[in-house]
Amino acid sequence: GSQSRTRLVSYIGRINYDFDNRYYLGGSYRVDGSSRLHRDNRWGNFWSVSGAWRAIREAFMEPVSGWLTELKLRASYGVNGTLPSDYFGYMGLSYINGGYNLEPAMGISQIENKDLKWETNYNLNLGVDFGLWNRLNFTVEYYTRNTRNLLMDLPISMTNGLSSYLTNIGQVRNRGIELEINSLNVQTKDFTWNTAFNLAHNRNEIVVLDGEQTEIIDGVFNHVVGHSYRTFYMIEFAGINPDTGAPQFYTNDLDENGNYVKEITENSSKANAILLDKHADPVLTGGLSNSLRYRWFDLSFLFSYQFGGYSYDRWAQKTEHGGNDMEANIPTYYADNWKKPGDISQYEIFNDTPSEAMNKVTTDRRLHSTDFIRLKTLTFGVTLPRQWTRQVNIDSARLYFAANNLWTWAKYDYYDPEAVSGGYAIWGTPPLKTLTFGVNINF
Repeated sequence: GSQSRTRLVSYIGRINYDFDNRYYLGGSYRVDGSSRLHRDNRWGNFWSVSGAWRAIREAFMEPVSGWLTELKLRASYGVNGTLPSDYFGYMGLSYINGGYNLEPAMGISQIENKDLKWETNYNLNLGVDFGLWNRLNFTVEYYTRNTRNLLMDLPISMTNGLSSYLTNIGQVRNRGIELEINSLNVQTKDFTWNTAFNLAHNRNEIVVLDGEQTEIIDGVFNHVVGHSYRTFYMIEFAGINPDTGAPQFYTNDLDENGNYVKEITENSSKANAILLDKHADPVLTGGLSNSLRYRWFDLSFLFSYQFGGYSYDRWAQKTEHGGNDMEANIPTYYADNWKKPGDISQYEIFNDTPSEAMNKVTTDRRLHSTDFIRLKTLTFGVTLPRQWTRQVNIDSARLYFAANNLWTWAKYDYYDPEAVSGGYAIWGTPPLKTLTFGVNINF
């Protein structure tokens, strides 16, 4: 077994002021110290200020108060911090094992960095809340989040046996807008119906890396200034040769004007990896929920969705071998692979000596959209009338059926888009589909 511990000490102060339910001011200040950083850099100072004006309370708004029932403007700015996930990321560490001329050997497992410090996030939020006829309520919010002193593994020369070390470099900016709509659709004595809809758009952009480099290649990603942090970088797949069943790739050599030349080759070593116009971050995310109640019966359901993101199927890097590894599993979609001249397929001829073993080539054939719409929750209940339950000394009784992840539409359906992590689809367990039946009784 093993044991790891970390410590955090915080001092926090906050003040809020409200005048006549019209003008609001707030401020906070906190100091945090963590054992995950060296004693010279373990303390971080973070603060925030905020203000709001509830304009609907002003006298000059009375002429429109019949239909405009809420109007509030909000603004806030503040700084918060992020710690390294590694408890001992700043330390210089070594290991001992046996293996050098049959003698115990010591090696460096981590480079010391006493200058490691908090990653800091500078957040600006501007928002407006407004309501119409006490039935429709809108919230629109714009935000920008500048993250500085990013905690990243900086690539270094392998001459000391390590390829990187944890440090603070660069700056990333996230900007976006969020919309939320809540509506009271129907309200009568026996029937009510409420709807809530939200939509969020975010744009991620690297502003600075280490001040000198403009790109850092990291596996299937290339962190490039001016682009999303998780922008994919790999060889472009050009399809399958319909005559031979061999996989093809674009060479993507640069011409004198800096444009890519899309010549086709069947030798992956002649194909250049390029920065693709695809990234792991979805462009749109959100949800739609409804809540209905008719006398004894209630029904609620929630749809969630996301569009615009991609993931790399790392597991397919093992299974899409085209016969190169006859003892390994193969995906079911290989049933539609190339079999005879004239076949049009995305999957190559299957034999034990392929001209190009696709499990050894990283291409955008394994990039898949993570677009989906999911019925996330569904609940149906029946509350027995009080006049029935009182006869048996029960205050209330409700029977219900609930379901999670009952239905999903996904643009690519060979793995669950919500089981993706950091732009990779590996072998994560998808969200479970669950059905629940129950009874709530209160005495």
